[in-house]
Amino acid sequence: MKDRLSWMLSAVVGGLATFCVVSIAAAMSAPGASLGTSAVLDEAGRLWIAYAECNGASCNVMLRYSDDRGAGWASPIRVTSRPEPVSADGENRPKLAIGPRGELYVTWTSPTSERYTGDIRFTRSLDGGETWSPPIVVHRDRQLITHRFESLAVDGDGRVWVTWVDKRDLHRAQAAGESYSGAALYYAYSEDGGESWKGDFKLADHTCECCRIALARNPEGRMAALWRHVFPPNERDHALAVLSPNPSPSMSRATFDRWRVDACPHHGPSLAYSPDGTAHAVWFNYKEGQGRAFYGQLTEARPAHVRELPAGAQHADLAISGETMAVVWKRFDGQVTKVESLVSHDNGRSFAPGPALSVSGPSDQPRVVANGDSLLIVWRHSRGIAVANVDERASRNAEQLTTDGRSQREPAGEIKPFLRTTLEEIERANAGKPFWLVLWDLECTYCMKSLANLAAAQRAAPNVHVVTISTDPITAAPELRARLAQLGVRSEAYAFGNDSVEALRFAIDPSWIGEKPRAYRYSKSGEREAISGVVSPEEWREVH
Repeated sequence: MKDRLSWMLSAVVGGLATFCVVSIAAAMSAPGASLGTSAVLDEAGRLWIAYAECNGASCNVMLRYSDDRGAGWASPIRVTSRPEPVSADGENRPKLAIGPRGELYVTWTSPTSERYTGDIRFTRSLDGGETWSPPIVVHRDRQLITHRFESLAVDGDGRVWVTWVDKRDLHRAQAAGESYSGAALYYAYSEDGGESWKGDFKLADHTCECCRIALARNPEGRMAALWRHVFPPNERDHALAVLSPNPSPSMSRATFDRWRVDACPHHGPSLAYSPDGTAHAVWFNYKEGQGRAFYGQLTEARPAHVRELPAGAQHADLAISGETMAVVWKRFDGQVTKVESLVSHDNGRSFAPGPALSVSGPSDQPRVVANGDSLLIVWRHSRGIAVANVDERASRNAEQLTTDGRSQREPAGEIKPFLRTTLEEIERANAGKPFWLVLWDLECTYCMKSLANLAAAQRAAPNVHVVTISTDPITAAPELRARLAQLGVRSEAYAFGNDSVEALRFAIDPSWIGEKPRAYRYSKSGEREAISGVVSPEEWREVH
């Protein structure tokens, strides 16, 4: 029976997503707990998560599920037959996959006695999680070496695939006095739902030692792998290969950022295929002296439609449901950790802002999961699990970005704090040109109508320049940005900062008593006219 734990249902995030933050277990939010969590949506829309519940080095792998997109969660399901060491960080966490008849497959890396060593463990349930098979080690190699960073997936024929980073070839080369860069990538597969395994098969030598491996089913139902590879002379880019039951895989270079470094990036890629067969990917590399996350479409040559994600973006993920694709990443802005996203409905040619979340305190990497009907962002942090729905209808109305970074209708950027001196700065920056100063808040229904009229005016007359100031606090910045994006408003955007509301209203206009919507039309000469109430599209276009 479902146990409705304490949960908080937040307001609509700018009309783009309803998200829940749920405290799913005291152990999941305890200080020092490992937060690495995997998520998957089954065909019925049930959201599953896999994680480790640890007391020191003694851990159990756990599952939970939600039938209402994270508002409530069923009781925990223990997967491990007895406690054991379990890796549970973002790149090296327990994994979960679902078979064609609802089979539950779980893998994890169990660290062994030496540093950086481990075994890849596997168990399954054929009855929805009621009972579990005794955990086994997937690989045949039993050396006390690295078998870590496993990935798990099921292909179109129901085969279960496990890939992992393996250092047996490194140790063999060292014993022979030979040089060897990085580690190797190995895999095994099962044709009988995990009852027996075939392997170990080497996919590639010279892979990165510490980055997750992306697995995705291509339109033919075959399993593809994308990973960080060490190309000669020492370039840590990415490689792509399709796994085969008859081991003769052929890999190809997928990215060409040419990052030369002897280090552990701890940033693995993600991969997804659209129905037309296009391979979409996100990855992290250094380029021109800066660490950046990228989106692009993988081709036989260089990636196409490459987009740099915002500065500071890390641990990006993506997923596709039908014609809709979501890209998600995390970023620290100096005060809080944010999860931000982009949504595309045209196969990655253009994007609109998607849901945005934030938290202060520790957090895992964000995941985005899909089935045939839904796309959900799942993010575990120190307060619980946040689940955000990627709303297709709202996203279609958001402002569009082309893949080369130029705007068709530029989205609202970062919401900046409005302080007592900010209006003077705005007026100086816009001296000699007409513009609108628009005051609004999230609870003002008339503001929504006036802003919608503004968006219509901007579509008809792109030269309408606008500065928006929300009287909501700056802490509501994610909701404010998403609402402006949903409405289609292009603006330099502010929200009330830490001064008193009265002081900030006075700084804008001593005669303004707080009614909204409120707008000021500035002329080229700097004169302004105040308008209270809804402004029509025709009035918005009247700039002098």
